[in-house]
Amino acid sequence: MAGLSAQERYEDAGLVRDRMLSLVRALARTQRIAPLAAIAELVAARRSATGGWEVVCVRHGRLAGTTVTPARADPTPYIQAMVAAAEVVSEPIPPMPAAHPAETEQILDWLEQPGVRLVDIVGSWTCPRGGAGRQRELLAARAIS
Repeated sequence: MAGLSAQERYEDAGLVRDRMLSLVRALARTQRIAPLAAIAELVAARRSATGGWEVVCVRHGRLAGTTVTPARADPTPYIQAMVAAAEVVSEPIPPMPAAHPAETEQILDWLEQPGVRLVDIVGSWTCPRGGAGRQRELLAARAIS
């Protein structure tokens, strides 16, 4: 980009910047959803407005089951029944999830909300530190100016 700009080929430099931004966006999205897609099973819960729990079962990035427990009830039997009845999800080809990437992103948005608690996980959930997400933000800021 610097070389093109030095040659006063600003439109070509802008195209290179836009292509790089598209690549970094795709990498950031993949880095965000791939760890959840690799998890065989994750169960998480959040307090509901009525006092019970909203519980989800996620398998390879796909919503496999959900339940809501009554207020003041032990959530354990409800969670066990939900997990037993949850959809069987085959492991996808990495790094893709077993669902549409937009669905997996919605699940991640829910999991990242305040008050969501991990109940159980088969596997490990990790995210890269300083991955493409940070670069995406820096490039997007430059694309605007």
